[in-house]
Amino acid sequence: MPNYMVRISFVGTRYSGWQIQPDVPTVQGELVKAVSTVFGEEVRVTGCCRTDAGVHAKDYVASFRTTRDLAEFKVLRGLNSLLPKDIGVREVRKVDDSFNARYSVKGKLYVYRIWNAESRDPFLYPFSWHVPKSLSREAMEEAVRVLSGKHDFSGFAKLEEEDRETIIDLDISLNFKENLIELSFRATHFLRYMVRRLTGAIVWVGQGRLSATELKDYLSGKNFPFTAPSQGLTLERVFL
Repeated sequence: MPNYMVRISFVGTRYSGWQIQPDVPTVQGELVKAVSTVFGEEVRVTGCCRTDAGVHAKDYVASFRTTRDLAEFKVLRGLNSLLPKDIGVREVRKVDDSFNARYSVKGKLYVYRIWNAESRDPFLYPFSWHVPKSLSREAMEEAVRVLSGKHDFSGFAKLEEEDRETIIDLDISLNFKENLIELSFRATHFLRYMVRRLTGAIVWVGQGRLSATELKDYLSGKNFPFTAPSQGLTLERVFL
């Protein structure tokens, strides 16, 4: 059976995340419908990870097997003709039989964007968290230094049954582009809500609501109580 890998991008605003759920639109649901139509058979599509409702992806990897062998360009053309305009297929490739989008991925890069100004930018609004009050760059940089590296991030996550490994080696970087702040998070894997809660913690430090030293309590098992809004988060790149 041919094994296909697809790289897609999507704007997550109107979706309840990646994973199929009853009675709500999901990215996986739309992709399954399109793939099944192109191949004329029911196809199961596996994704590289879950995404929360409202989260976006510039680069997302999925895979599926079929009984029919179609040329890659025909699959690409067919999928893009059927999918909604807020989901786009960037690449279709036949891959080795051992490839599985969930288990073959070596790492991910997430970027969380914060618009830090009293003014509002309607072009950035769907893709950023608007924080009107000024944030301390120095305090946020200190928070990033505390949180970067190998830690137990269970205090910043909603743990699920499959989450056996909560110690993660995380690289965080902070970039200021005038009023736009970008927080980049790279690791081999992530826990649910982890990036959004880490972002919330870094913003709290930037607001003076929390000290960078106090963050260490949440790396020792204490649960962090705030999750940043989903629309600011984008899965920027998947590493294979």
